Parts: sequence; C-alpha cells; structure tokens
Amino acid sequence: MSPVLDPEQLVRRPAGPASRARLVAAVVVGVLAFGALATALRGPDFVDALTVVNDSPYDVHVEVRRPGGPVLGLGTVPRERSIRFDSVLDQGTMWSFTFSAAGVDGGTVEVPRATIEQDGWTVAIPATTSTRFERAGVPPSPATRTDPS
Repeated sequence: MSPVLDPEQLVRRPAGPASRARLVAAVVVGVLAFGALATALRGPDFVDALTVVNDSPYDVHVEVRRPGGPVLGLGTVPRERSIRFDSVLDQGTMWSFTFSAAGVDGGTVEVPRATIEQDGWTVAIPATTSTRFERAGVPPSPATRTDPS
C-alpha cells in the first residue's frame, strides 16, 4: 500500500527564475493598469475666471473651444461692459473664441493660452466683430443700465 501523500509533494521548493519573472511582470502590469485608470478618471482642468471685455454697442454672445474641439457657450456680454465667467473649462494651448449678435456671425479669433494668461485672463472682443455687425445691418443693442449721475 502506497502513502496517500507523497513526502515529495509536502516539500515546498523555492520559486525558480521563471516564477519570479512572472510575478514581476504581473506587478508591473498591475502598476501600469492602475496608472492608466487614475489618468482616465481624472477630471478636466479649469481656469478660475475669464473676463471678456465688450467695448462695442452690441450685446455679443461668446463661445470658446480648442481648435476642432467641442463648443463651450460662455454667455452674452452686454454692450460696453465686461463680464467675468467663473470656472471655465481649460481649452489647452490655443483658445478659439467665436462671437455673434442677433444671429449674425461676428468672427472667430484664436488666442494662445499664454497670451490670455499674460493679459490677466482677460479677452477683448475685437473691433472687427463690431464692423461685421454694422455691415450686416444689425442695430446697436439697447442700453441695459444707466450710469449714476
């Protein structure tokens, strides 16, 4: 009668080089997978505030996007006013601003992020936008406020 358990089966042999290599490979793959998952779950970056200056006689709707990216509607800046937009999605190294009023295209300008940052996160609506509205026959927007006398 032979023993149920062979004494050779009860002896734990040290792991060979192939077993160690598989263990190291599994750890490396796990670390890389965790890093990729952490990157994928990270939220987008935001800019604390962006101020848009409108010196024109038109209420101008402003949109921003990275070139070729999805459009983010910031809002409408009333005539002869500045509006501060808080927590704006960071558009990366180049920001593309599109302007419109009364359904008329006021043009698009691309501004490097470095320039916007250098200007204190302020962007002015260009005078060419106002010229486009004039040529299209858009009447100036009515005043929305009165200055104290």
